[in-house]
Amino acid sequence: MDTYIDVDGHPTWVSDDGSPRPPVLLLHGGLSSSETNWSEMAGRLADHHRVVMFDRRGHGRTADTAAAFHYRSMAVETAGVIEALNLAPVAAVGYSDGANLLMHLALMRPELLRCMVLISGNYHHDALYPDGLGGVDDIIANALLSGPYGAASPDGGDHWPVVVAKGMMLFEEEPTFTVEQLSHISTPTLVVAADDDLFPLEHTVSLYDALPTAQLAIVPGASHLLVIEQPARVTELINNFLASPGRPPTFLPVKR
Repeated sequence: MDTYIDVDGHPTWVSDDGSPRPPVLLLHGGLSSSETNWSEMAGRLADHHRVVMFDRRGHGRTADTAAAFHYRSMAVETAGVIEALNLAPVAAVGYSDGANLLMHLALMRPELLRCMVLISGNYHHDALYPDGLGGVDDIIANALLSGPYGAASPDGGDHWPVVVAKGMMLFEEEPTFTVEQLSHISTPTLVVAADDDLFPLEHTVSLYDALPTAQLAIVPGASHLLVIEQPARVTELINNFLASPGRPPTFLPVKR
């Protein structure tokens, strides 16, 4: 079922397959949408889960507002979707910006989350490689991003440069978490990143180290677009974690 629901007075596009299986909420990355990020993985995850997705404000099929993009407000928006669909506590999978907003949600409203998967997320903007994303003009001209945006957005393709400008400002200024703040997240978490992501592996490892109940997976031979490049491998990691998201028993535990 694809429909629009009201989230804080704003029509928000939601996809819910309505399965009786346990729900999993998929959160797309920045300057993209549920369709562009999850087209391959949603069907694979549906074998074991009720798959729910939504497009955030200014992304995909959900219209923009005049407000700037902030991860905290995205977390509030996500909380609104979870509550409107009565999903709590839900397993949530966030990719890129979707992962970053989940860190906020796990601190603000932990009762809404059963567990979470953070894919290619960064907890501080300083970690991003300076030239990893390219400049504003490069992104505006990128047909792989602008084409799907223009085809889906209620605001039309002419609004794309506005969304890019807001997105780039977000990437340059947020998030700003410290490892001490992250240490207060109690939600069981799987941290996933590519071996050639938009930030050093050391940053991903420090995120994993800071979270009290986390597991870690580095996907080899992948870039920041690992959910598109290696959907089968990433889905397998997610399914294994969601089946048992707590601390796994091991034969020679050290950190755990």
